[in-house]
Amino acid sequence: MDLGLRYRVVLITGAGGGIGPTLAEAFGAEGASVALHVRDATAKGRAHEIADAIAASGGRAAVVGADLRSTDEVDAMVGDIGRQLGSVAVLVNATSAFRTEAIADIDDDSWDGMIGDMLGATFRVSRAVAPGMREAGWGRIVSFASRSGIAGVGKASHYAAAKAGVIGLTAALAKELGPDGILVNAIAPTQILTTRGGEPSIPDERAEKMAKSIPLRRLATPDDVAPLVVWLGSDANRYVSGETISFTGGARS
Repeated sequence: MDLGLRYRVVLITGAGGGIGPTLAEAFGAEGASVALHVRDATAKGRAHEIADAIAASGGRAAVVGADLRSTDEVDAMVGDIGRQLGSVAVLVNATSAFRTEAIADIDDDSWDGMIGDMLGATFRVSRAVAPGMREAGWGRIVSFASRSGIAGVGKASHYAAAKAGVIGLTAALAKELGPDGILVNAIAPTQILTTRGGEPSIPDERAEKMAKSIPLRRLATPDDVAPLVVWLGSDANRYVSGETISFTGGARS
């Protein structure tokens, strides 16, 4: 099936780690021009590897940097992408940073930081790319929320609140931008098993314990979620908008 992504410009935030590299590869395989956002130098190595692989296969890719808490840096990044690849047609808000803290230990800086990193970043980048999508009369925004934004999670109330905000932002933007041909959706997964420095993000023993509460009896991987993200961000998706799709392997708690 042709997903209509060839030559469309896709921006993936948080593309240097976690699920980001897999998403970039998946969009690149569909012929999209991929902008891989990284926040700092520690994540650039993997992003450049993916960009080089996309280019080697005949595609176009660029690694871009920005602190997504800064409007100026976000706007500059989107401008840079425009000069290198063209106007962003698909945005995937994939940057994330989970941190466990009891409410008594969450000070104002920790609260503001989490909201800024998760919800604020999603808002700023979405705001920055919306004008180009409106001008084109076509756009797709896919944001990563979390099941904790729906069901809550103990000792991470700032994270749960930020992800709940992403869900609300998604619904609001779908209503506002829909008349311009822009579809906006979110995905709310349980824990996705990634790698960090070649090691699993969750120790095997803990992953096995977590999997017992999931009907499929395993944690999701980036390869599991990538096809859904690509479809939501493609021309094949013509009517799904304003939705937060639970991605839980059947778990509901």
